[in-house]
Amino acid sequence: MSSVRRTISLPPHVAARIERAARRRGMSFSAVVADLASRAPEELPYAGLVEDDEDLSLRVEEVLARLAG
Repeated sequence: MSSVRRTISLPPHVAARIERAARRRGMSFSAVVADLASRAPEELPYAGLVEDDEDLSLRVEEVLARLAG
């Protein structure tokens, strides 16, 4: 299986949860992330939480600040 390397930024508490899950499952951090990301959208707890414009990925900090109030 080929893979693509990506860099993502996670809040520390999210990264810690993934690390714990990886240890518990005997998997790598990347394997846990890949497993979660490969699930159908309806299985993802965060899918569809933020609906905004097409360039959301370019303005994510701005949008999150606005949503935080």
